[in-house]
Amino acid sequence: MPFTHRQGKWSIEMENRKAEPLSLRTTDSGEVLTYIDPQLRANAEKNGILHAPEEVIAERHALAEAVCGQLQHAGLPAYVEFSSAPSESRAGARVSVNTMGGPAGGVYVGWNPGASLAEAVIGFMEPDRLDLREPVIEYGEKVGSLMDAAIRSVLVLAGFHPRDASEANDLASGIPVAGTQPRQWFIVHILAEGVLGLIAAVRSCAPSGDDRGPRAGISAEGKARLTGRGIRIMQDGLHGLGDDDRQELARMFRRLAGAMHSQDMARRGFWAADRSTLELADELCLLPDKPRAMAGSSPTPAQILAAAYLALLGSIELADKDTVDKDHATEITSAWTGTLLRRLDQAPAEDRQELVRLFRQAAREETNPAHRALASSFTGTIALTDG
Repeated sequence: MPFTHRQGKWSIEMENRKAEPLSLRTTDSGEVLTYIDPQLRANAEKNGILHAPEEVIAERHALAEAVCGQLQHAGLPAYVEFSSAPSESRAGARVSVNTMGGPAGGVYVGWNPGASLAEAVIGFMEPDRLDLREPVIEYGEKVGSLMDAAIRSVLVLAGFHPRDASEANDLASGIPVAGTQPRQWFIVHILAEGVLGLIAAVRSCAPSGDDRGPRAGISAEGKARLTGRGIRIMQDGLHGLGDDDRQELARMFRRLAGAMHSQDMARRGFWAADRSTLELADELCLLPDKPRAMAGSSPTPAQILAAAYLALLGSIELADKDTVDKDHATEITSAWTGTLLRRLDQAPAEDRQELVRLFRQAAREETNPAHRALASSFTGTIALTDG
């Protein structure tokens, strides 16, 4: 089977990027630098105030730097306020580290308004001008709430795990960030790209839409056999999604189909480009007249796409030679599984682990023994990138 022959090559090409544990800061002479002065730590402990271990504080500062970098990447002004040297308030997202042990400690993100708004609000809180009903105070609170919501959305999109403040430190200002989590939008994106790509490659008889021209040998019936199962899984799965998820998945398919068609036009010209890819996006989003009954809870978009991806991969790899030439089948699957692996190459470990989990779940639910074996083999290959 072509797929298993390629597994060894893929295993060599993929580098296992296991994250190394953070080490404590040191001077050029090797002396250990601490975030909390040992004497201050000891005095705090005498008064019942416990700071987190230095290793934990180092991890929090690394997380704070990563959070700040992602907010800046999104275009938001952001800076890190180090626990050892609090800085003056600056406009933008303030990322701070609380060094306390227990749930109160951690990384927090808050929004500082511009100097003019901050001064206006503070001005009406001074004893001689106290007026809590002043509209500018309400305005400042609304601005803060809107910016907190925007920051939270950006953090989730970037793969961080913002928590509710009540889960951490009620007295701390800002959004507590617990760490990283899988980027569901990224996983849905790369799976949707793969599903579209595999179907389009079969129907055009050329992998990745290159300009080598269509190949003979796959009849209309053969194309239907190779793609029908994956399409049916997508359509049945969409029937079980809520309206918002279904509409968002449809938008993603159309965006990806439009991008694929534009790239095809750039390579082959306007008249030679295959417009059927644009129609494929709408076809995948058609709801079946008689959807199959689905056991258990409603699946997520990522679960549906993972099952459809593996079904397409299995149908192409396991097809008989009368349906598709083995070399051609290998060419199609190599092109699009290679795209998936390249996308994962720069992805965080949490994304890869989540994709492996989705593929393993889809493989367990596969009823065809041959398809199940291939799905498990492919999942094992993907798992090799997991630290």
